[in-house]
Amino acid sequence: MRSIKLGGALLIIGQFAVAAMAAVGDLHVTSDALNKSMVYNGVSGLTISDPFTTVAAGAQGPLGVHVGTTNNRMLVGHFTGGVNEFDANTGAYVKTYNVGASSMNWAGVYAPNGDVYAGDSATNSIYRYDANTGAQIGTFANMPAPSDMRIGPNGNLYVCSFTPGGGVWEFNATNGAFVSQWATPPTTLANDIAFLPDGRILVTTMDVFGPGGSDNRVWVYDAAHTLLTSFAGTGWGRPHGIDISPHDGNIYVIDGVTAQAHVFDPATYGELNAAFLVPYPSAKTVDLEFRRIPEPAGAALIIGALFLLRWR
Repeated sequence: MRSIKLGGALLIIGQFAVAAMAAVGDLHVTSDALNKSMVYNGVSGLTISDPFTTVAAGAQGPLGVHVGTTNNRMLVGHFTGGVNEFDANTGAYVKTYNVGASSMNWAGVYAPNGDVYAGDSATNSIYRYDANTGAQIGTFANMPAPSDMRIGPNGNLYVCSFTPGGGVWEFNATNGAFVSQWATPPTTLANDIAFLPDGRILVTTMDVFGPGGSDNRVWVYDAAHTLLTSFAGTGWGRPHGIDISPHDGNIYVIDGVTAQAHVFDPATYGELNAAFLVPYPSAKTVDLEFRRIPEPAGAALIIGALFLLRWR
């Protein structure tokens, strides 16, 4: 018989065994204080692998995490040392983009053509890298203090600006042309961004006055960037990463003070769970991301079905 193990489950298909520590649907979490990333089951919140990755030589302080949907790779930004790339199944180190960087490279994301975009706080730039060699191709765009980023539903690249009132910048994801920019409140440092299916945009911010400030919040905008409302979680003080669960459609936000993933209703913004991760990390957390269904669609159906079998 053949067996495939996905995120802790053993599935029998033929006569060969393939081991994997993480799978589609799992939740990846980074901790800069602990210098590692972890993987949790995306439905139950139970730990699958702790650690899943540790920093490569020369890097320090994991920040943003993004998992590719076509290449089984995962990118982790850092305070120093560039953006590490890992195997998304096993956590094995692959290579580093911007090797030896002394500045904050908060996050890296895969471009539509497979290249890697990574922000650099020292130069206020987003650079493009060759995903095969890791070599820098050139400057993709310029903006102040780039933090976490995401390709939006319209195909553009959205990047948060970690400077007071810096807000969110939008660029054409193919050529880097500036598209739009909208500010968050002046006492906020924008961390991360997520998109709800109906077009609402969610932006997490830290208050410049620290954990006790009133602007440690998630800000909700419509597609035209008009502010609709904001919300916060129980006991938190450093909201960072945000993502929408592919399992239940709820909003998940990681907070550095509580070191927990907080869950919110996407319609009312009411807090559904203030302690999703079991057990929770013992120190400050920074980002979280659910691993999405891979492409092409045929592979997605197969792997998605395998993931569901884990909980039968």
